[in-house]
Order: sequence, then structure tokens, then C-alpha cells
Amino acid sequence: MANVEKSGKRELMTTMVVVLLLTLVGAGAGFAVGSLLGESTMASAEAEAPPGPASQETALADDPAGKAKEEPAVQEHEDPEETHSDDITLAPFPPVLTTLADPKGKWIRLEGSVMIAAGGEKQPELLAEEAGEQILTYLRSVRLSQLQSASGILALRDDIDETVQVLSGGEIRGVLIHGLVVE
Repeated sequence: MANVEKSGKRELMTTMVVVLLLTLVGAGAGFAVGSLLGESTMASAEAEAPPGPASQETALADDPAGKAKEEPAVQEHEDPEETHSDDITLAPFPPVLTTLADPKGKWIRLEGSVMIAAGGEKQPELLAEEAGEQILTYLRSVRLSQLQSASGILALRDDIDETVQVLSGGEIRGVLIHGLVVE
């Protein structure tokens, strides 16, 4: 009986030592691979990084005559309500608040903006208002079970995008969702 207990303890100790050694080998291999990959990604990130203020100061220090050109500072948009780019305008639509189709008594609130193609027939504010109405109509048909996963939220966004694009005649390129609350 004593022999059985001693052999059982030896087997347990042997198993624990093997597991410990395998864990250490795995951790060491992971560290080695991580450090090798980390160095290569750091080097490629530094090579691809645009010149920042530190590299500009170095360039100016290397150029005693001051012939190096300084890049102009990035200007921010002054109007937070609308953002213009070359061919897209962002216009916020009014917050949409409605009840869900199922279960009764559940509310949904959606806030966002629409991306409007430049050169359209209608004003961006009017298109955003119409998009808000279309989104309200669509959200009244949504069930809570459709929103209970990440893929459900993505499907909701895709459905809203498609609905608004079709009903606007292609003037609205898409919808950006800023906030979504279900209560």
C-alpha cells in the first residue's frame, strides 16, 4: 500500500514537472517570436511614419541655411454641424426616438449623420431631415432580438444605409451612427 502511494506521488510530481517545463518552453518561445516580430514591425512602422515635429526639427537642424520647407498645420473645420470634403458632406439628422416592434414598450434612440454626395439637387439639411424620417419608419419595424449581437448591429446599419440610399435617389452615400440606445 505504501508502494502504491509513493508511485502515485512520483507520477504526480513527474507530471507537474513536465507541465511546468512545457509552460516555460512555450513562454520562452512566445517571447522570442514576439520580440523578433516586434522589432520588424517597429522598424517598418518607423520607415512608413510621416515626418512629425521631431523629424522636422532634426531636418531643420541638419539644414543650417534653413532651406527645408515646413509643412502647414492641419486646419480644423469651424462648423461642427457640417463637415465638407471634396465630394462628401456630413449632415446630422435629428435624433430618432421610437418604440420597437417587439417586445412592446421597448424604446430605441438613434443619433447620427448622413454622408451626402456633393452637387445634389437638395440641400444637405433637407436630405438629413428626410433621412431621419426614413430611419424612424424603418426602426419601428425592428425587433429587439435583431439587435442583440454585433452582427445584428452591423445588419441594422447596412439596412439603414440601403434604405436611405434608395429613397434619396443616390444622393445620400451612407449613414454614420453616433449613438444607439435601447431601453
